[in-house]
Amino acid sequence: MSEKIERHPSVAVSAVEGKVIDSDVENEKLYYMGYDQHMKRGFTFWSMTAFCLTGLGLLPSLGGTIWFSLGYLGLLPMTWGWLVASFFIMFQVLSLAEMSSSMPTAGGLYYWTFKNAPPKAKKVASWVTAWCQVMAASLGGASFFMTQADMIQALVVMFNPDFDPTAWQTYLIYLACVIVCAIVMVLPSKILGHISNVFVWLGTITFFILLIALPIYSKQSGNYNSAKDMFTSSYNQTEWSNSGLVFLLTFLTPCWCISGYDSTAHLSEETHNASTVVPRAMVISCVAVAVLGYIFNVVLAFAASDIDAILGSPLGQPLGAILVLAMGNGALAKFLWICTVLSNFGVVFVNNTAGTRVYFAYARDGALPFAKWLSHVNTVTKTPLNATMALSTVFALIGLISLGSTDALHAFFSGSSLAGATAYLMPILMRCLYEENPQYIPGPFSLGKWSKPIRWVAVAWGVFTLPLFSFPSTPNPDVSSFNWSVGFYLGLLCLILPWYFISARKWFSGPGEREHAS
Repeated sequence: MSEKIERHPSVAVSAVEGKVIDSDVENEKLYYMGYDQHMKRGFTFWSMTAFCLTGLGLLPSLGGTIWFSLGYLGLLPMTWGWLVASFFIMFQVLSLAEMSSSMPTAGGLYYWTFKNAPPKAKKVASWVTAWCQVMAASLGGASFFMTQADMIQALVVMFNPDFDPTAWQTYLIYLACVIVCAIVMVLPSKILGHISNVFVWLGTITFFILLIALPIYSKQSGNYNSAKDMFTSSYNQTEWSNSGLVFLLTFLTPCWCISGYDSTAHLSEETHNASTVVPRAMVISCVAVAVLGYIFNVVLAFAASDIDAILGSPLGQPLGAILVLAMGNGALAKFLWICTVLSNFGVVFVNNTAGTRVYFAYARDGALPFAKWLSHVNTVTKTPLNATMALSTVFALIGLISLGSTDALHAFFSGSSLAGATAYLMPILMRCLYEENPQYIPGPFSLGKWSKPIRWVAVAWGVFTLPLFSFPSTPNPDVSSFNWSVGFYLGLLCLILPWYFISARKWFSGPGEREHAS
């Protein structure tokens, strides 16, 4: 077993002595949720907000997902699509933030599902949520690294237009990113908070330079769109004849950009005053990304004057192509792209740090193989070193698929989308289905009388997005254009559900039930 951090006297004892320490309250609450405090609390409100903002990473995230707006229907979804989708995403954010205040633990979605579900559904619902999130953390995390490798290659092409990377070169860049990130992820939580601050400032400064410079350079070069075109023109580049359907598919861009905010919850046990800090950081970060993302979309729509040239650019990155179209392939465009690439590493490190906490939390409850080893907390850094090593190894192995077939690799990546969307939906749905749950105690961040309607809208939005993640980009897809999300998701369920009913239901007791029992 890992070495436990020495516990302070209980809240009651501290009150008698005339001093109640914040960590007493948090550690006591964690204890009653079923866990002992193993990790050191190093995150504060500002460092946690920086951590969440870094993970959301508006600049590189939008740059990496703009394919699904500009590349599907042109300018219209960049202005109106983002606005509509981000409004409904906020219902989901508020619902999960409320739960993070009530139950601040590293298990996050999986723990909340168990505690919110009706008694007979608790174990199976949390089991499905756990494995959905493990798959999303593993495959989604690997996709972050591949995006990072692609962005680095685009940077090389900016300096050397003749560069044509081989599959091995791409994988080696990918692997180098995995190794560097693994070294960062094992650092103490206080240092991780400082690193987040650096990345959030880098991303913020670069973002505002782009907001100012891009319209100016676009105007000077004559490469810009009119306001009418930005808000009314559409350019259907898919083979779907129904533009309304294509408009709905462009919601994928904000769905992916405003996701991963549950990373704050997975670091609850490393955060001071987590019941208040975690939900506030989650909501403030997501609102900031939604508002600034809309402004950024409008600026990009103004500068995206030649959509075919942008999407056909040898850079392979639409944001980089927009920079070059507006500014030319000069020093400023290269500098801003370098900053964007560095900002994306912050996105990678934050989301995958949260992934290591997912592995740790589920292993602590016996939901993963090699549970004792994976749930060990390093006595020096007070972080889950073994879980970090395991997840990083998984990333390295997943990346090897690219050497055989990039189509197969992207099929795996697309397969993680439904799993992640299900993990977000499950705790909210369970809370709605079991409103009179006596185990649910609201935390300091509570939606009050608005909680129920907000949660039901969040459920409706979550159900609505599931088929969006499953749609192929064309009506008659081949192997490369087929959306493998449904196949992967059904395959996952065909594995984990029989496993549960045949074996796991006999020994899996649920989150918070194992540590104290042992």
